[in-house]
Amino acid sequence: MRPSSSVKPWLCQLGLIQKTMLKGIKQKDLQKILLNKNLRQRLAYEDPLWFSLIYLKHCFGYPLAPFHLEMFHLIKDPKCEFIAVMAFRESGKSTIMNTTNALWSILGKPQKKFVVIVSQTQDQAKNHFTNIKEELLYNELLREDFGPFADDESAWQKMSLELEYNEAKILSVSREQSIRGIKYNSIRPELIICDDLEDSSAKFDKAKRDEIYNRFVSEITPLGSDHTRIVVLGNLICEESLLMQLMHSVEGKKIQGIFRAYPIIDNNRKILWPEKFTDIEKIKELQKRFSRGVWAREFLLKLLGYDDNEPGPVVILMPQLLIDRNSPNNKAGLLPCQQAVIPQMEEYNILLPRLSLPMMIASHKNERYQQLYGNVDLDEPFVTTEEVKEEERRLTEEWRKWEEEHCKK
Repeated sequence: MRPSSSVKPWLCQLGLIQKTMLKGIKQKDLQKILLNKNLRQRLAYEDPLWFSLIYLKHCFGYPLAPFHLEMFHLIKDPKCEFIAVMAFRESGKSTIMNTTNALWSILGKPQKKFVVIVSQTQDQAKNHFTNIKEELLYNELLREDFGPFADDESAWQKMSLELEYNEAKILSVSREQSIRGIKYNSIRPELIICDDLEDSSAKFDKAKRDEIYNRFVSEITPLGSDHTRIVVLGNLICEESLLMQLMHSVEGKKIQGIFRAYPIIDNNRKILWPEKFTDIEKIKELQKRFSRGVWAREFLLKLLGYDDNEPGPVVILMPQLLIDRNSPNNKAGLLPCQQAVIPQMEEYNILLPRLSLPMMIASHKNERYQQLYGNVDLDEPFVTTEEVKEEERRLTEEWRKWEEEHCKK
């Protein structure tokens, strides 16, 4: 519980905002904004970034990175009605795309009336709900500028809250709860946030993966109306996970939306959040806390072999090596590179997660494989299973050599 105070803390935290939120903001400008209620309300109303700068500064321990600004841009853009974000652990994706998104979408310019947050478990649903609840209960500046908010304890306990002043509602549920046809005052959900619907156990359970995907497309997606915004957040679980399937649907134009991948470092070993991880040594220290498989999947957003310990023949782990060796005359556009949405992200080279070689072979239709390996007969690329395994071993060894060479730099 956050203690209440008669002191107005935002008047003495200008330095904190400068240090922990966004570089380049002058202290005198911040002071003018924070002391001018009409100005700060207008800025926060128009822009989710300013909403965070003014009211949620305590949620950020480090200055924002360009990929955070890109997430704020997606929230602000009303044309982005379907957003899927795969980001490394502790990247701040839930703080921005869940907590900030839910609050700003109701209190700010979108003026959403019904927000539904779907999580994997009841505990996670409660945690997401508590984050929002505490801001509404104890964030004095937020209450002063956008309140009053409901204090009905029975509603809190049901993980449902109504913002009476805004005639809006936020509901947090677990993946297993039935929400088919749910409405608030005849209004369908106008913002649906799915935050970490899967965990690593889904990697080994096809039935669970199918159940999650089918529930998403048959029950969660139809909840809204024509212009309901759907936001899906998570990490890389496996090749057939929900986020990977959504990525392919967005790329294949089956879903009109945007997919974003944010690994901890890009393909050129450029750190995405340099304010938090100041150099590659910091990255290596963090890496020691995790197994190789977890590090590759959940921080680098790389697909590994089936044992999740050693890297399998993953094309995106060795992009330049594979291009140079297998397609010397066609180096442009062979690997799917994420296009920046804002200018600040143009300096990053982020490759989208890709299927491993055995899965690419099994598809029998993969154009990327043809580009990388030439005009092979995909119906019979290898005669025996042993030849597939041999190719897997060869690429694994090439990756090991590539990793040793580049990680020493």
